[in-house]
Amino acid sequence: MKLFSAMRRLRILRLRIPGLEIWQWHSLFWKIFLWFWLTMIAMLVTLFLAFAVTVDPSDFLSERRALHQELEIAAKKMELLSRTSVHLPIPHFPGSGYYLFDTEGNVLGSASISEELISAYNKTRDKQDPTITFRSGVVVVGPKRITLNAAPYELYLTKEMPVLVHWRVKQVIASRWPLIVLALGVSFFLCVILARYLVGPIRNLQRASRRLARGDLEARVGGKVAHRKDELGELARDFDHMAEQVGSLVFAKERLLRDVSHELRSPLTRLQISLALARRKTPEAEAEHARIEREIERLDQLIGQIIHFSRIQHNVANMACEKISLENIVKTLVDDGDFEAQAYEKAVVLKASSDISLVAVREFLSSAIENIIRNAIRFTPQDSEVEVYLLRENGSAVIKIRDYGPGVPESALTDLFEPFFRVDETRGKENDGTGLGMAIASSAVTQHNGSIVARNANPGLEVTIRLPLRNGLSV
Repeated sequence: MKLFSAMRRLRILRLRIPGLEIWQWHSLFWKIFLWFWLTMIAMLVTLFLAFAVTVDPSDFLSERRALHQELEIAAKKMELLSRTSVHLPIPHFPGSGYYLFDTEGNVLGSASISEELISAYNKTRDKQDPTITFRSGVVVVGPKRITLNAAPYELYLTKEMPVLVHWRVKQVIASRWPLIVLALGVSFFLCVILARYLVGPIRNLQRASRRLARGDLEARVGGKVAHRKDELGELARDFDHMAEQVGSLVFAKERLLRDVSHELRSPLTRLQISLALARRKTPEAEAEHARIEREIERLDQLIGQIIHFSRIQHNVANMACEKISLENIVKTLVDDGDFEAQAYEKAVVLKASSDISLVAVREFLSSAIENIIRNAIRFTPQDSEVEVYLLRENGSAVIKIRDYGPGVPESALTDLFEPFFRVDETRGKENDGTGLGMAIASSAVTQHNGSIVARNANPGLEVTIRLPLRNGLSV
């Protein structure tokens, strides 16, 4: 259990870099850092082991002295023991073998000897001082000339290579551990700097793209990232150029909508005046006058919705935000919708409600919910209800509005919130709206950092609005 607990703590490990945000454990920063650091450690370990296996121990002063010292100690011990014993004493040490050669080259005290020892003996028997040689993974040290019971002998020491390598690694680690720790520490910080150098610009791009997605058309990467000469700098400059082009297109679209809407208001007013004069002059044409009046009202409503949609397209953060009771707003809109629905033998019912408060632009949020309710009233059949739910789920306010109408094709669900989109073939003769109500609702919810989705409830259509209680807006 302690191991699992430690692993869970490791998974949420974070590193705070000065001037940057906290790096999550699953971040690309950690992947790049660990990849380079572990590669560097693996290279150091590989080089160290290769160095320990392939290099002659005689090249190491400390090991040469240790081997000669061990042979010297064994020789003195044998000479001391020979003074008190008639038998030739041959010491035994773990990992070491000792062999005595007489002046004729015969080995004493051993039934068999290896070819490696014979080869080393033939090469070094004429030398005056002990020499270290390698033979097929065996280290041979000798000769060490000693006198036992008044007779001259040559003493040889042998060690197997694996024992020597293990011993050498232990000796190096024991004597050089501060340097090893220093090397690991330096490589750690170098890899941190490298990972930050590579991931930092990506995080700046991520923040800028998120701001742009939230509707901040002034979002740019800029700064040091855009002045880099590598591919990341080119990507930052391309992103800034893209954001500038998108901003220009959006502003041009909004300006066109506003200008056209305002320009249409003047001739619309003149049409209303002309209609009033026509009714005085030709009262017998009341049916035609009524039709003209309905079309004028519909055009006036469309222009009003276009202007309202254009206003919502601007960042809500620049509007007057306030802390509102979402429950009171929903109840008021349900009551108003129910009053209108009764004229068509329909009803709007609040099925569930929670006491929820959040910071928002009251006008825009009310408009979003109202448009969804009115849309549901239009398409739900007679003697049916429009169901409204207000719930709290995982730090968010959830509003669900369902009708019992014909629904829409699955392929059209994602297009419902596009301006002027209408599904005539499924919604029938009741589909005489402007196609802006759902777009206004989507824009208002998005400006509050929320989400809106639609699905077929079979029967009917269910629209779900999800608003984070902490949406980043301030009073």
